[in-house]
Amino acid sequence: MKKLSLKKKEEIAKEWVKNHGAASFDLEKRDIILHDGGLFVIEAKKIKLRKIIGYKRYPNRISEVLFSKKKIISSVEYTAVIWFEELDETIAYFKNMKRMLNKLGYNTGKKRKGGRN
Repeated sequence: MKKLSLKKKEEIAKEWVKNHGAASFDLEKRDIILHDGGLFVIEAKKIKLRKIIGYKRYPNRISEVLFSKKKIISSVEYTAVIWFEELDETIAYFKNMKRMLNKLGYNTGKKRKGGRN
């Protein structure tokens, strides 16, 4: 198989996205970007936590964590939801994506050296 230029690879990836949707690709960084509402829904839920103010130690080597009375630390928790009924279709989608990336010369079954921080 001859080596394809990055521009040609991007054209092929754009055509794949046009036909399949729900994702985009950053071929230079080797990233797949999945968009909310395509294959699944990303839900954001605000949560309030209590601040740890200390520990109380007991003689039998057990300790208790002491929390503040007010919920002061607020954060957002994100979850991705995939429906049971869509699982087979989602797996087929990813297999099709894998075939396209493999044809472009990307090895999808190998761990990245160095990882990402």
